[in-house]
Amino acid sequence: MHKRRVLYRLGQAVPNGGQGYFPQDIRRLYNFPSDLDGSGQTIGLLEFSSGYSLRDARQFWHQHGVPIPSVTFISVDGTPNDRGRSPDDEEASLDLQWAGALAPGSRLVVYEANAGDTYDSFAAAMLRSLNYVLQDTQNRPSVLSISYGDGEVSFSPAMLQQWAQAVAALDAQGVTVCVAAGDQGAYGLHDLSGPPVPHADTPASLPQVIAVGGTSLQPDGTETVWNNGSPDAGGATGGGFSAVFSKPPYQQGVPGAWRGLPDVACNADPLLGYQIVFQDQLAVVGGTSVACPVFAAVVALANQRRAQLGLPPLSGLAARLYDGSLATALRDITQGDNSFNGVPGYSAGPGWDPCSGWGSFDAARLIDLLSQDPQLPPSPAAPPRPPHPHHPRPRHRW
Repeated sequence: MHKRRVLYRLGQAVPNGGQGYFPQDIRRLYNFPSDLDGSGQTIGLLEFSSGYSLRDARQFWHQHGVPIPSVTFISVDGTPNDRGRSPDDEEASLDLQWAGALAPGSRLVVYEANAGDTYDSFAAAMLRSLNYVLQDTQNRPSVLSISYGDGEVSFSPAMLQQWAQAVAALDAQGVTVCVAAGDQGAYGLHDLSGPPVPHADTPASLPQVIAVGGTSLQPDGTETVWNNGSPDAGGATGGGFSAVFSKPPYQQGVPGAWRGLPDVACNADPLLGYQIVFQDQLAVVGGTSVACPVFAAVVALANQRRAQLGLPPLSGLAARLYDGSLATALRDITQGDNSFNGVPGYSAGPGWDPCSGWGSFDAARLIDLLSQDPQLPPSPAAPPRPPHPHHPRPRHRW
């Protein structure tokens, strides 16, 4: 079945005396511009069997001095919002609270669908949701955040190709799709008893998405690859190479013959986690599940600046990240690896690597470059290829 990616801290969180990072900390550490708030933009949040409490969100925003954003709930298939009553609802809660905290002038649209109880039902729900957003001419989000998924072996290559086609169509319409890269390191599966070989997480492995990996961000601004060391200690950033999608044209300068991920990264360490309000209580959470809406907020701010300059929303951002034009806005991560669950991982080094991508970012600089450079057309989606021999086929479905 589908898997959420929110992680609670297992020890004392470092920032703010154990309270986790506040929105003003993340804005400062990643240099968010003070003159942009996402006004005129819509951020779409894809959620699967995970509701939210607007009361919790408003409490979080209020206590941090964040103007209350506009929130719209849309049921893709009739699934209701359970108002954050389930323990699983922290996923939608953190997505909503942090996207709104960093782009409070934007409209937040929560697209809810029933994930079902199997990987097949989740795969169908994902495709249904992507196609719904593609046809949503009323809300027209310019960025989409997705914090769900699992290893590619959990889904059929044919279904992944359908996802990829829907994402490519969204990107061509000016909807940037950001996806969490996963929290199980190079191992890449939520089932810790699976084959001890690398797996790429998906939909993060789709060629046209922005796969968002995880770092450990210290209060002084230093960053390393996020890896808490073992499943019992927390998690580690996903990253590696697809076994389904060949290397897209924009990645010709990186190693291997397959789509590599992540593309970018930002803080995901639950020990250096983010504060949220869940069921009226303060909590500290981590995982690439939080990193994803953080980067989606950056995209919304970039699209606000582009609109001010009379430019269309971003399209083809994946290709832009690899063409060298954004290099001065990206903070290279050169320490750490994503070994996990007995599977040797990938090490960080200068330039792109399959555990931190191009690294994290200076948001203000990145937004300036995305507003000044000419718009590139979206890259064609890379075709699927037969599974890589190091990646076994799925043996069962949940």
